[in-house]
Amino acid sequence: MSDAQDAGRAGDAVQAEPAMSVNPADAGQKLDGIIAQTRADLQGHDGVDPRNVLAQRLTDAGLSLSDDEMAAALARIEE
Repeated sequence: MSDAQDAGRAGDAVQAEPAMSVNPADAGQKLDGIIAQTRADLQGHDGVDPRNVLAQRLTDAGLSLSDDEMAAALARIEE
């Protein structure tokens, strides 16, 4: 990474937006990440329905699960 003295020299490329991942996650990796994050977020929040939280996050990520897959994902969250 360059330091502040190097910034703005003619011909230097400037990154104006976040870099995109070179290796985007596949659906299984996304699901694993959502399960791990949901499990962590729900710890200590006994009144929250994990099914609703997981369903919303899956929708946000563009993933859909069968009933059996949802049951397995919820079981992983509750481990």
